Amino acid sequence: MSVEKINVIWLQGQGCTGCTVSLTGATHPSLLDILGGFLPQASGIVLQYHPTIMLPHGEEALKNLRAAVKGELDPFVLVLEGAIPDEGKAGEMGGFWCMIGEENGKFMTFNDWLKRLAERAVAIVAVGTCASYGGIPHGKPNPTGAKGAFQYFGKDWKSKAGLPVVCVPGCPAQGEHVAETLAYLVLAVRGFLPPPALDEYNRPLFLFDKKAHENCPRAGLFAEGKYSEKFGEPYCMGLLGCKGPIAHCDIPRRGFVDGVGGCPTIGSICIGCTEPEFPDEPFSPFFKKAPPSVYAVEAFHDIMGKIYALLHRLKRREI
Repeated sequence: MSVEKINVIWLQGQGCTGCTVSLTGATHPSLLDILGGFLPQASGIVLQYHPTIMLPHGEEALKNLRAAVKGELDPFVLVLEGAIPDEGKAGEMGGFWCMIGEENGKFMTFNDWLKRLAERAVAIVAVGTCASYGGIPHGKPNPTGAKGAFQYFGKDWKSKAGLPVVCVPGCPAQGEHVAETLAYLVLAVRGFLPPPALDEYNRPLFLFDKKAHENCPRAGLFAEGKYSEKFGEPYCMGLLGCKGPIAHCDIPRRGFVDGVGGCPTIGSICIGCTEPEFPDEPFSPFFKKAPPSVYAVEAFHDIMGKIYALLHRLKRREI
């Protein structure tokens, strides 16, 4: 598929703009690499609308949204940041949750634009846990009826290019997770790569296949039974409430900005912010330990693995 230019429309709903801040901190590739064409096969990406970092404002900014609805910016990737509220609830009270401009004297909500743009998008990328699964806004009691794109569209929804909603969770999402996913989708739309393999919650497997615990530099200390009893100690933080064993994330290994950071790496616990249930149970309260079954299963596998290794040493090896 020959596509020289791919536009990006970035909409913000119920969120804090933290995922945008993360993207500006990405380094491999950086936002400049993506928009400047540093990667030849992924060049030609044009950011047509982003309420935080674009120069136009007001009616001038809305022109590109209207052009996209009319098909004048095809093909485009629709990026969502922030949860999707239930505007029906707000309407019952005579108001709205998220407004993006006006049209013919009528307030246009985030949902109004979302419905129109989703029909034409070659791909939809939900950036951050709010956009993916509802995140903080959908936490109990969820007064705005917030949803993520995974629930709003459904797992089986397909874009014009036959792609499901691709979720890049995190609170906020790691910047390079976003940059790499956008670059991957552009390459897929152009036929250089197959569609990305996704897990059951539509997360790219090349980013979210392993749990934070498996990527954590403290995992060896867990295997040795060495646990931190208080913050500041350099051991496994499972007893302090770390949710690494039940959260899919590679940040403890790769860092957050330019290889630096990552919650357990720098002395914090993993709070499971990449998971659909976040911030509710089993990821809250944040300092509550992960379910005991997790430790029981891992302990069993650990014992079996060590017995296997011990017996294997008795087997003669031919070189």
